[in-house]
Amino acid sequence: MNAKELSERMAGQAESLATYLLPNGKRRGKEWKAGSVDGEEGDSLSVCVQGAKCGVWKDFQGGKGGDMLDLWMATRGCTLPEAMKDAADYLGIRDTMPANQPPPKTYAKPEKPRGKLAQGRALEWLKGRGLTAETIAAFKVVEQTRGEKVYALFPYFSESGEYLNGKSRNIDEKKDMRQEANAIPCLFGWHLIDPKQRVIAITEGEIDAMTLHQMGIPALSCNAGAGNHQWIESDWELLERFSEIIIFYDCDESGEKGAREVIQRLGPDRCRRALYTYGAKDANDMLIKGCERSDFLEVLDSAKSMDPEELRAISDFISDVKASFYPVEGAARPPRLRLDQEFTWFEFRGGEVTLWTGINGHGKSMLLSQVSLGLMKQGEVFTVFSGEMQPARQLKRMVKQATGLDRPATPYIDAVGAWLLDKCWVFNQVGQAKIDRLLEVFTYAHRRYGSTHFVIDSLMTTDVPDDGPKANTEQKQAIAKLCGFAKQYNVHVHLVAHPRKGRDETSGPGKMDVAGSGHLTNGVDNIFSVWKAQKDEAKPDDTGERDAKLELMKQREDGVQNFSLSLWFNKASMQYRSSSRPFYFCYVDYSNREDHEHTQ
Repeated sequence: MNAKELSERMAGQAESLATYLLPNGKRRGKEWKAGSVDGEEGDSLSVCVQGAKCGVWKDFQGGKGGDMLDLWMATRGCTLPEAMKDAADYLGIRDTMPANQPPPKTYAKPEKPRGKLAQGRALEWLKGRGLTAETIAAFKVVEQTRGEKVYALFPYFSESGEYLNGKSRNIDEKKDMRQEANAIPCLFGWHLIDPKQRVIAITEGEIDAMTLHQMGIPALSCNAGAGNHQWIESDWELLERFSEIIIFYDCDESGEKGAREVIQRLGPDRCRRALYTYGAKDANDMLIKGCERSDFLEVLDSAKSMDPEELRAISDFISDVKASFYPVEGAARPPRLRLDQEFTWFEFRGGEVTLWTGINGHGKSMLLSQVSLGLMKQGEVFTVFSGEMQPARQLKRMVKQATGLDRPATPYIDAVGAWLLDKCWVFNQVGQAKIDRLLEVFTYAHRRYGSTHFVIDSLMTTDVPDDGPKANTEQKQAIAKLCGFAKQYNVHVHLVAHPRKGRDETSGPGKMDVAGSGHLTNGVDNIFSVWKAQKDEAKPDDTGERDAKLELMKQREDGVQNFSLSLWFNKASMQYRSSSRPFYFCYVDYSNREDHEHTQ
């Protein structure tokens, strides 16, 4: 929970908190009166405990004031992160994520940069960008030489001053830029941020952050431009303490796109987008154009929340329409259905929900697991909830499918684990889960880890009832929540739902056979049905007849409808293939793979 959300929760309990923090005070009308933040008796300090300004306080003698988090810091003499933790404990607010999280990623710890603080050409280059010697010294920019080339190295420090990363730039060639190898992706400028600071600016480049700092605006900079947001995961806890985040990204197409993505992940309720004046493209450009502190403060004050995605002029979509008629070669497109080959007739588009159904034991979850690997291979990130299977069992099946082997050797298993490290997360709970809690954690996974696909396997392992007097209404509400989540964050949700019991297993279920109300099939965007042929697995099969069938029964987007795909199954690797030819394939490359094909 970030500082803005916590502050709003605290405002709702302003009187009890004021009583707790200022026990010597007294209630007078709509206010709690005390002498000072030190707990003295009197009435020079007022805390509004009722009305529109509930939670706002002011010490008229000491000149301090703010919200309830500020009051907690003032009375307890602690930092903002400490106040947030203590206040959340007092209010009984638990963490958003479960306690059993995967271990954090490990990064290399770079050696301190060689060279002296910026002098000579590097110093003059930075001064030529309008930066003062004091600003350059505050950020500890280092000058380095490599042959005849001169570089300015921008060091990334932790709050305590530990060197975490560094970016060096050739002062004569902008494209000659590099970072420390395998260092943590984090924000630039943490060592200059006051621990009690509640408002922060985030820029696209280091010099822009230095510019804002010089203008008296606390600022940080991302480490890899507007299109790379790995720093969100690394600095998530540090960013939680800010009630307001102003995004000072460049005024160009990539800056606009990056700002929207960052605001979505950090929380639209506390983020605003700054737009520069005087035709400047970024903060440093404003400085070079002669803008003064008042101009920067005007940009800060006029920063606005970005319009919701739902409110758009329809003409904005003309370029998308043209691209659908005439696709540009090499242009980004939604990931496609991929098994042993890629199928162009179906794409997993953002903002959609796909329902997977099939008779119990016919392999719908197993096939969805393999489809997930194909999507990960295309760059997608998954978060999976399986109320019917332990995570270790899920992973064992996934390792077989990823390698194409029944018993891959330990080094190959490790290679799969490394490949999956930033591609797949799991909601670690077996049994029934609440649909609202699932979406809460899914939202966290999307915002922090960039997860784009979410699996619920299956609906019957959630708190949505199968039958009963309220089942119809609650199923409708559940599917509306899933569709709303998918559209809000432009992600894809996979929902496994069981069919009603049929007469036999000679054919797969249709969309009208899905158990539950019609709201499930009406609400989703796509429906797949999985069916397994009735074969005696103890006997060798040399008929060449298919083992299974994947049937697309609904696709709301203008595309293929009612399409049937024959599949052949390899029990050892748990892989489905679109051909009866005896071959295997792997999703995770491994240099010594041929040494570990024990049972294939």
